[in-house]
Amino acid sequence: MTNFSHQYSNFDGPGAVRACLRSIDWQACPLGPPAAWPSELSAVVNLMLNSRFPMFVAWGPELIFLYNDDYATIMGDKHPGGLGQRFEQVWGEIWPVIAPIAADAMAGRSSYFEDLPLMIKRDASVQRAWFTFSYSPVAGSGGGVGGIYCAVVETTANVEARQVQAFQLHLSDTLRALTSSEAIVAAASESLGRATQVARVLYAEVDDERGTFYIRRDWLAKGALSVAGEIRRLDDFGPQVIARLRAGHPIAVADVFTDVFTAPFASAYRAMGVGAMVSVPLVKGGKLIAILSMHSDVARAWHDSDVRMAQEMAERTWSAVESAQAQGQLRESNQRKDEFLAMLAHELRNPLAPISAAAELMERSPQDAERVRRTSAVISRQVRHMTGLVDDLLDVSRVTRGQVTLNQAPQDMKNVVASAVEQVRPLIGARNHRLTLELPPETAQVLGDETRLVQVITNLLNNAAKYTPEGGHVRLTMATEPSQVIVRVIDDGIGIAPELQTRVFDLFAQAERTSDRSQGGLGLGLALVKSLVALHGGQVSCFSEGANCGSSFSLRLPRFEALPEPVERRKHPRLEAADANERIMIVDDNADAATMLGMLLEASGHEVMVENRSLAGLKLATEALPAICILDIGLPDMDGYELARRLREVRGLERALLIAVTGYGQESDRQRAFAAGFDHHMVKPVDAQKLLRIVAGHSVLAGV
Repeated sequence: MTNFSHQYSNFDGPGAVRACLRSIDWQACPLGPPAAWPSELSAVVNLMLNSRFPMFVAWGPELIFLYNDDYATIMGDKHPGGLGQRFEQVWGEIWPVIAPIAADAMAGRSSYFEDLPLMIKRDASVQRAWFTFSYSPVAGSGGGVGGIYCAVVETTANVEARQVQAFQLHLSDTLRALTSSEAIVAAASESLGRATQVARVLYAEVDDERGTFYIRRDWLAKGALSVAGEIRRLDDFGPQVIARLRAGHPIAVADVFTDVFTAPFASAYRAMGVGAMVSVPLVKGGKLIAILSMHSDVARAWHDSDVRMAQEMAERTWSAVESAQAQGQLRESNQRKDEFLAMLAHELRNPLAPISAAAELMERSPQDAERVRRTSAVISRQVRHMTGLVDDLLDVSRVTRGQVTLNQAPQDMKNVVASAVEQVRPLIGARNHRLTLELPPETAQVLGDETRLVQVITNLLNNAAKYTPEGGHVRLTMATEPSQVIVRVIDDGIGIAPELQTRVFDLFAQAERTSDRSQGGLGLGLALVKSLVALHGGQVSCFSEGANCGSSFSLRLPRFEALPEPVERRKHPRLEAADANERIMIVDDNADAATMLGMLLEASGHEVMVENRSLAGLKLATEALPAICILDIGLPDMDGYELARRLREVRGLERALLIAVTGYGQESDRQRAFAAGFDHHMVKPVDAQKLLRIVAGHSVLAGV
């Protein structure tokens, strides 16, 4: 017989979670009263509640969620509401990633993940967090799997600390690269030589990772001996000297011949009468990047004041050269911005010219149907072109300000490539290119945002098509390694000059590729590629042997093979227009935009009503009860969000389709629209075909 009182005692004792468990009405939960729980569930819950390690249990076919006090800190404001709820409801935002793992556990297979990145909603915000956890199946009554047991620790702080460290190392590498400047070498060596009146100054760049240093400058007051250009081992200094140098401490040595710089040239220095030396290190970002070694022309010891003066001179020289280089970079940046603004004006004027001419032609020949059709096609093409330019600018703005949120889920890169190829086929066909794909037979799975990954591949293919002459060959290959998926886009186009290859992913770099701007665009595509790939934890690089030798762009993304292979995406048939026409209301204070959109919908057979003010639209909707409402957001008397909320309160409009139309397309704008009651969010200028498909889809569903 089951000991029910013992099962109830699981909830006795201290702790916020136990108190919450005692207050839950278990009669309304699929698990039922705790006294009737199977012994397997009671045992694992008892183990979990008595543990000081973050744990949760998901039980039964509904995967009802239970957790302990330490896991409640991970939940944030999801606690205590998540207790006794379905797993999918508690963590709905990451369910596409978690569901296959949970399915594996319910099928009897354990799994382990280390530092898995997830975008979670907690404490009223969406956050990127990392977790290390294991899922284990728990046997239920009857021999099957009853539920899932998970031990988890959030590793966000550690991962972010490693990322900061990696950034600091990158910064250190950048500073070390600056020491290659001849300006630094000359200024540091000669100013120190004049200031200290020494016989010799040696300047050496240090590669601390490889354990080598390169004698870049050898300044001699008396001429003769020079060892500039030689590479030596850092180990030659000895561990104690290296440790002091890395800590930023100058090294003074009475006998110059013990110094690694000059030991091989003892006889020459005896002839010169050099008697003492001091070595001053330059340390940036915790890395030893350079050493200045000064040798006196008399046999004397270096005093502390000499060392301090030499060290201050080295730092002042370093700072002065850094400032000069920063000013040069600022001048270059300003020049490139000016070039970009000129390009932007040129690119925007190009489509405006045919749009203006087309509008005038339609006004003069309104009765010529064929001419109107051709003119409308010109306007549509040019508007799409301008929309693409604006979208690129907004994307760059969002990425550079860190406002891009990835909706991450397991993605098969072969599906991503297929979607990207579908988008670029018109350009490939227009330029008569031959496109070949070489894809692996196995699944090439990554963790990422499908839309953004498609954008990356599309931009690489578009770039190859733009810079490959008509009739050329564009090739996309994909390969998998244990930890990576590698995609390469190779063309036989105009190639990339060696001096541009290091900057081809910089913003506006395209300005230097073609002086006549014949390829068009703003030079933003590759910069977006680099930023989006970095957000996915990957790398992108390019290689070209030079002009007219073609280009190769390589994309490397972390492989995500721990999850089961995703089910092949179902192809949804395109929804055709329903037989029944819809009653549609448009509210937009831009009278021209509202009228043209209304004419488009009327031409598709729908009954359309147009208002230019929110209150008038609310009154009209209350009387006419339209099936679909298309609302501008930026309305003067009441914004579209408030109008949508009021429409939802009107009897008979509870199931009406609400479509938001706005010039703001960030993720926060979409979420705000959905929270206000909208079913769809569209960015101006509205994609007419997409809008008609939405309307047709509503017609089909309404008739079911």
